Amino acid sequence: MVTLIVSDIFGHTPNLDAFSQELGTNVVICSPYACCQNLTGQSEKQAYDRFITSMGHDGYASKVKEALINEQPDFIVAFSAGAVAAWRALAATPLKRVQKMIGFYPGQIRNYTNLRPQCHVDLYFPHKEDHFDISPVISRLKTVSGVQCVRTRYNHGFMNALSQNFNKYAYLHYTNLCDQEAVVVQDSLVNHQVEVTL
Repeated sequence: MVTLIVSDIFGHTPNLDAFSQELGTNVVICSPYACCQNLTGQSEKQAYDRFITSMGHDGYASKVKEALINEQPDFIVAFSAGAVAAWRALAATPLKRVQKMIGFYPGQIRNYTNLRPQCHVDLYFPHKEDHFDISPVISRLKTVSGVQCVRTRYNHGFMNALSQNFNKYAYLHYTNLCDQEAVVVQDSLVNHQVEVTL
C-alpha cells in the first residue's frame, strides 16, 4: 500500500517526517518545495508568502496531480493548502486506485466545492476560520456523495507543530485516526486481492 502525504505551506519538515512514520513504511511526502524545509521560527504569514511566491495554489494542485500519477497512492493524508491541492488533483485525475483521502483544515476548498474527487474523502475543519464562515462550506460539501465533514473544536493548524495553533492532544488523536484508516485501507486492498485470486 502506498500512502501519499501532502504537506501544508510549511512543506516537508521533520515534524511531517515524524507523522509519516506513524503511517507505515511505504509513505511518500509531496511538498510545494524541492527539498526538506527548516522553517522553525517563521511565522505563518511568512510561510504563506513564501508558498505563494514559489508555487501558489494552482502550481501545487498540478504538482499533486503529478504525484498521484507517478506514485499511484492508495491512501492520502493532506493538510491545509495541500488538502485543497489533493482535492483538486483527485477531481482532475480519474484514478481508481485511491481508496480514501483525509484532509485537515482545507480552507481554500470553499472555492472548489463543485469538484468531485473519485474516492471517499473525510475533511476535518477547524472550529472557525478567521477570513470566512465555514458553516456554508461544510453544508455544501456534505451534499457530495462520499464526502464526510467534521467540524473540530481546534483551530487551523492544530496538526502542525510549527503552527501557533498546534494542539498536541488533537495531533495524537488524529494521528491515531489516520493510522486506523490506513489499516482499514490496507485490509480492503488485501481482501480485494484475495477475491481476485479466488
